[in-house]
Amino acid sequence: MDRTMRHIVVVMMFLGCSTVAMQAYGTGQPVIVNTGEGTAFTNPGFVEFMFVRHITDGTIEIALDRCKTFLEAAPKAIRGSELQPTEIITAPPIITSVTHRQVQASFTVRFSMTVFNTADTGPKNFAALCDKLNDLAKTMKCTLAPPVFYAANPDDVMAMAVARATENAYPAAEAVADAVKTNIYAVDRVEVIEVEWDQQPKGQRGDVPQIACHAKVEVTYALAPQ
Repeated sequence: MDRTMRHIVVVMMFLGCSTVAMQAYGTGQPVIVNTGEGTAFTNPGFVEFMFVRHITDGTIEIALDRCKTFLEAAPKAIRGSELQPTEIITAPPIITSVTHRQVQASFTVRFSMTVFNTADTGPKNFAALCDKLNDLAKTMKCTLAPPVFYAANPDDVMAMAVARATENAYPAAEAVADAVKTNIYAVDRVEVIEVEWDQQPKGQRGDVPQIACHAKVEVTYALAPQ
């Protein structure tokens, strides 16, 4: 094993499970490839609740008719309850069981989180909203899915997560470059491997619950010409 390879092995042992690796292009230009992960937190901008009702009747055709009637009346019931959703999205009926002649009706209610992102009254008001929706679901003979939160500007949050992941990929790559007595010349390529949203992220700070975007990237660094 030559001296250069010994340096690489020592550094990779020091870095433990790091995925950093030294490669070379077909032109012979050496590069270092490493992965990085980063997370960006944000207050949710919107929240959605899904109402689901299963309707069974003597025939599927009758069940579909009842489903249609229900979906036409549901938005009026929501708005008539003094709630102020920003949007009500009705899904088309789904036949969930031919044997049991069962049809699923569902619709989603979206609310702005602006009034719920304040530390003093936000959590309490959001709990009151959940209670009202739960009561409505029982009255409408629906099941109510847990709330799903969305960022107001998801592209901006994703960009921040990717930027942090890219920054976090650098230190290990730099350590390998130092070990082989060279320098990182430039970032040759950044590939986004994975982007995931977390509804209940760990490590969040602040007075109100946040959501997070987690990004994983693979960065290729070009080394300085020898």
